[in-house]
Amino acid sequence: MEPAHISEPALPASIRHRAAQNNFGDLVGPMVVDLMRERLGLSPESRSGNPVRVFSVGSVLHFADDGDVVWGSGINGKISSDRYRWSTLDVRAVRGPLTRQWISDRTGHPVPDVYGDPALLLFELGFPRPVREASREVLYVPNLNDLGGPVPAGHVVSPRSPLRQVLAEIAASEVIVTSSLHALIFAEMLGVPVALIKPSAESAFKYEDYARGTGREELPMFEDFPSALAHASTSRHRHENALAAWSSAPLLTAFPDDVFMPSARTAGGV
Repeated sequence: MEPAHISEPALPASIRHRAAQNNFGDLVGPMVVDLMRERLGLSPESRSGNPVRVFSVGSVLHFADDGDVVWGSGINGKISSDRYRWSTLDVRAVRGPLTRQWISDRTGHPVPDVYGDPALLLFELGFPRPVREASREVLYVPNLNDLGGPVPAGHVVSPRSPLRQVLAEIAASEVIVTSSLHALIFAEMLGVPVALIKPSAESAFKYEDYARGTGREELPMFEDFPSALAHASTSRHRHENALAAWSSAPLLTAFPDDVFMPSARTAGGV
């Protein structure tokens, strides 16, 4: 998933986010960080007074520089190691153990074993959860790189659609087939049976990293649509809780609240 939580330099806030790339998954990082700030009574300004970058949702650590803060982001397996400019990061949590090992090997320093894509916190932090009322059998959500390619079957929603629309479409479907990591994550959060079809241009790294970070040894990835659909549709998978082994508490606790200033309301004791 492209861009994480980094803001446009033109913004006045000291905590910066990378601009979204018209992909519903890109919008989640800044949204979750803002929801966490509001929950904790924090402003967007950095406590140090100097610009700070916080990376949350996405396989975007090749955009990072030394000292940037990482809260749930991950390594992009299709990006060569020479494109990673940093030698040290302020890591609070990572997407999964594969990213943890990659960073540890590169820096020679221990990395916290706190896992989870922060998109998993979206509904817990108060974003409206769509009602689960299935009105169609199959929904296909392609990865951004697969957009415009052959449409296997069923209803299709573009990853360029607004986040609320994508969530509503997922909630309205009996079964999801997707090559998008965040469509997979949201389907699992909403309890919609989902299967992953092999993306045309993505490494398996981020999918496996996410799966292991949520307590699973593997995440099946299928070569063709019929196989993926058959997997998601079987009774064994229709009613399982894919996130049963994962707890949000460590990721919530690891939020880098120390880099933000208290909001004026909080500071004033109101």
